[in-house]
Amino acid sequence: MTYTCHEPVPARIPAQAARVLLIGAPSPLRSAVAQQLQASSALLACLDTPARLSCPAVTSASGLAGATVVFVTLPRLPGLAARLRHRYRDPALAAGFEQAVTTARHHGAARVVVLSTAFRYDDDRGLPLHPGSPTLEAAETAPAAAAERAARLFTSLGGDSVVLRLGWTYSREEAITRRVLSAARRGWRLIDADPGARVAMIAEPDAARAIRPALTVPPGTYNVTDGFPVTQGMLNARLEAALGRPLHSLDELGWGADGILFGPSRRIADRTFGDLTGWQPQAVPAAESLAGLCYLRS
Repeated sequence: MTYTCHEPVPARIPAQAARVLLIGAPSPLRSAVAQQLQASSALLACLDTPARLSCPAVTSASGLAGATVVFVTLPRLPGLAARLRHRYRDPALAAGFEQAVTTARHHGAARVVVLSTAFRYDDDRGLPLHPGSPTLEAAETAPAAAAERAARLFTSLGGDSVVLRLGWTYSREEAITRRVLSAARRGWRLIDADPGARVAMIAEPDAARAIRPALTVPPGTYNVTDGFPVTQGMLNARLEAALGRPLHSLDELGWGADGILFGPSRRIADRTFGDLTGWQPQAVPAAESLAGLCYLRS
């Protein structure tokens, strides 16, 4: 298994460019983030797991002094596999994150950036969510929770940290999007809680672009979404219109009102990150974008 980026780092990089180590399981989001970093910074390496940062070959070759470590985490699909992983493997994953930030700080890393998920939030109870709002512990969001705890540890060791809680980062290849659209093409509705519940979303390219300002934004936790949380009813209506037929409830465990992904309502219109950095989403409204993906097959 290879743990370094396959894409070459651009030869011409500004002398004062940020030096970044990227860590995260292979995914479309990680690839998009890597492309953003390669265009504007010195991408030292790209590792699949946080445990790999502790390898002497990584720390000696990359020179972490003053560098930023970026963790890309992904929400998991509901189901037995996620629950088993949470029970048997997540303690080791959490320990790996903690060891990674401890090692990084020991070798002089200055900042940790975590791409987390807004799926961590509890129900909004009719009020807009903010970074201090209550969160839930769940198998689907365990990697994000572990990475956020590691970021707090890094801060306690004298570094600074930035957490970006991304809305549902939808794209053609993203796992949740693929599952939702696959079911919809067969006439089934997976986004199946209260039709009035809000879903915070962001297009994958917009989420990836947020990594560049995250390297210099003041430390803290930020919500990064398109700023227009859509109702589940509207999402399903757009999917039905795109497919030309109604969708029927599948009643699949983990996807309805009792599920962590779409059970709670998450009204997030927080624009603090954009106000501080100038970042703004560029994609068309989420409901239309998601429905448009119905016509594309992976």
